Amino acid sequence: MQKHNFDPEELSEQEAQARRLHSVKRIAEAVSILRVVLAVRLEVQGEMHFQTINSRSGLARSLRAIYEYEECFVLYSENIRIHTEKLGPEHPQTLRSLSRLANTYFAAGQYGKAKPMFVDILGLRVKVLGCDHPDTLRSRSSLANSLFQLGLFSESAEMHEEIIKDRVRVMGANHPRTELSRIRLEAVLQAAESA
Repeated sequence: MQKHNFDPEELSEQEAQARRLHSVKRIAEAVSILRVVLAVRLEVQGEMHFQTINSRSGLARSLRAIYEYEECFVLYSENIRIHTEKLGPEHPQTLRSLSRLANTYFAAGQYGKAKPMFVDILGLRVKVLGCDHPDTLRSRSSLANSLFQLGLFSESAEMHEEIIKDRVRVMGANHPRTELSRIRLEAVLQAAESA
């Protein structure tokens, strides 16, 4: 294995550069940088260090943006394993990693795999964070989106209507996420009419 120099500030700057590249759609360049950063962090800090976990997640995020889903599944699964070992299966960070994996299945068009994961994550988030937590509301939205993609229009529309009511109450009528829920509901209703 190649030995790398460990300079924490340099690694952080490289990750910041990769985020900037990602934001301007120069994803392949970001991936190249993030692979090196992750290799150094794995070698020096180990797989369970929080910065290594964050680097793995950042690499997976960029890979997902260029449709490299198979590697994303592996990277997010590693983070889930580590978070479960370190923090437990119901910890919010473990649930966040599970959600990232489920969202990657959704992005890959594997709605049948994403849906049961969203159901499980939603149940755990309600239990751990409560019904009104933003992460819980996102999980409900993700499940509603999966139902829509699976052609379950009435179930999806009903969920989106409930989410809109709760987002108005929790975040306000003009919050961007509330507006996004309205747009998603409209898409479901239009699809249901066309079906």
